[in-house]
Amino acid sequence: MSYRFLLEQSPTRIYQRIIESFRATLEQFGHTVLLIDPCQFQDYQDYLRYIQDQAVDYCLITNPKGFISTYLESLQAFLFEQVEIPIIFVHHDNFLSDLHDIERIHRKLAAWQRMQHRSIHFCLEYHNFLDLRSLGIERVYPIRHASEFTQSAQRPELIHEATFVGHVLPSLGDELAGLPVSHRLRADFWARLVNFETRLEPSAITFAQQACGRQSSDLDTLTAKYFYISLLHLHSQFFRGEVLRRIDSSPVTIIGGDPAYLHGVDRNQQIQKDNIRYQSATSDYADTRVIYARSKVNLNITSLQFDQAVINRVIDIGAAGGFVLTDWKADLSQITSVADAISYRSIEELNDKLEYYLHPDHESERRELAEVLHQDIQRQCTYEAVVEQILAKLHATSTADTAPVRIDLGCGPWKAPGFIGVDIAPAPGVDVVADLTQRFPFADSSVDWVRAHDVIEHLPDRIHTMNEIWRICKPNGMVDIRVPSTDGRGAFQDPTHVSFWNANSFRYYCQEFPNYLTLGHLYGFRGTFSLVHLSEEVSDDQVIHVRATLKAIKPEATPSEPLATQSSGESIAETLPLRRLNWLVCPDWQQPEEVLFPELAQLLQAVLTHPDRAEITLLIAVQDIAPDEADTAITAVLMHLMTEAGLEIGDDGPELSLLSQLDRQQWQALQPHLTARVALSSANAVSPVVLPVLPLAELPRQRLSSAAPV
Repeated sequence: MSYRFLLEQSPTRIYQRIIESFRATLEQFGHTVLLIDPCQFQDYQDYLRYIQDQAVDYCLITNPKGFISTYLESLQAFLFEQVEIPIIFVHHDNFLSDLHDIERIHRKLAAWQRMQHRSIHFCLEYHNFLDLRSLGIERVYPIRHASEFTQSAQRPELIHEATFVGHVLPSLGDELAGLPVSHRLRADFWARLVNFETRLEPSAITFAQQACGRQSSDLDTLTAKYFYISLLHLHSQFFRGEVLRRIDSSPVTIIGGDPAYLHGVDRNQQIQKDNIRYQSATSDYADTRVIYARSKVNLNITSLQFDQAVINRVIDIGAAGGFVLTDWKADLSQITSVADAISYRSIEELNDKLEYYLHPDHESERRELAEVLHQDIQRQCTYEAVVEQILAKLHATSTADTAPVRIDLGCGPWKAPGFIGVDIAPAPGVDVVADLTQRFPFADSSVDWVRAHDVIEHLPDRIHTMNEIWRICKPNGMVDIRVPSTDGRGAFQDPTHVSFWNANSFRYYCQEFPNYLTLGHLYGFRGTFSLVHLSEEVSDDQVIHVRATLKAIKPEATPSEPLATQSSGESIAETLPLRRLNWLVCPDWQQPEEVLFPELAQLLQAVLTHPDRAEITLLIAVQDIAPDEADTAITAVLMHLMTEAGLEIGDDGPELSLLSQLDRQQWQALQPHLTARVALSSANAVSPVVLPVLPLAELPRQRLSSAAPV
């Protein structure tokens, strides 16, 4: 299928270079590209009329400062919101890092949220991807930088020792003194300088939480977070200067240096060291490519806006066939097999590797590494590869239907048919690359089915794992978990297993075990599941797997609907652990504890010691109390029975299930499955259904032979 794209020209060299590369590649693939100059239009209305007349399929935005990204005060909206065609945003930077004003950042985030149904985003930095998903923006995908540079046919003569091409200022000085968060920025600045693996996003999150409060909206919190990241980015030129100033004795040529010339300022601050010299900035990117190819070592120092993304300088150097030493970024290992050899994690390692690779004895090794990097870049980071990825997502979006959303967590190359594959590293079948130790890249209540086979044992925080699975599930969304059990050898035999599970582990997340679920909530679990099925599977080598099928219990999305912990209508019975004896009890939760608790203790003891307890489900109505408060009360009574009365609760016990705020249709559907209502003196006077009354004293004598059939 052929598309017609709109791209906007830019006066900024780097953005125009990217735009031209996209245009050439899209046309190479048989698509039509309309490249327009915004200066030719009288005003934005003239611009919009022109676009409307061109019958464009997509508008591709790669420049965050372009005319189409202008905020229109008169409309209280961005120009791209007025363009009545789908928008593709390609974020080559950590997005919003060019904005240093909280209001402007908030405006753009809110605009993206408003446009979620007719836009698609491609992000370089992984937490950008997660943050857009947290705003409910579904069509967000990771992307890499690309380069159109090529390698020289003949090996060029190396005329530079070590070079850095870019903007550098000598030291931080007092530049941060006027900022209200200068102490935090300074701390992050030096933390990254000490250890280049240091992630700064957590500091930005802490700043946002302190500035906004933990109960603030996602939009407000993200606004503050990206404001802080923009301040970090603003001072990256000083950070590069501090790094270069700490190179001991290896000769380094800085090509560019002080960016004052870009703003017409007569200034040229330089690092004053004998081993550092300067050359003027390159006039075009062809000259830059030659420098990359003719330097023994090209240095890269990543801007403070990035935590794990590999920036375009590294990609360009590899594409040109040059050798690079770059500060370590997690994404580097996904791009090239020589990531460890060409990266440094500290100033000390930078000095050691510079001295090593500049030594004449290591020239052949350096050239071999450069060639491997070049081949890796040619496979993954060309414009052909990036455009193919974008087109594939456009095709998937245009052909999408309302089919259920099914995701396969940790799928590797074995993704289940019909599922969206999710894994930490790219592989055939992996649709979404995600680190599952962080926030899962799916919006709240957006997934119908989660498959997690042989993956959760690789995730260290069990509470985080179950919270995220519950969060992304739609109401009544299904979860299929398969995990090695500690009852066999499989849980411990794999050296990469970091969390351990067995059949009892799932009790802390399921409403059928209210005392355990209460503990789960105390530990930080925020959701509720219903246990649909639990079994064990035995395979070779004495490996036992637990197979758990869960259903997510949460309110429906519409606020006006009743808050029911089970599904409505005829399916209600399918969501409850009903057995042959299903007793309903409706306590008056407003009674004083000294009245309510003794009867609850008598009730639970009678049920837990009943001869037919394995066939009993006790359904406890909690219509006039919050479910978590009822859970706490029941758990307190159970603990009293175990510690004070010496009652042992075995695995063959009854099922206990809370029923909160079922509507009339649900109660009517459930009524035929109920055996009786247990009468308490403190019972709620209003019973939701009419049932045979069973006095509490009669419970031990109520046997299966005398009960009405289910």
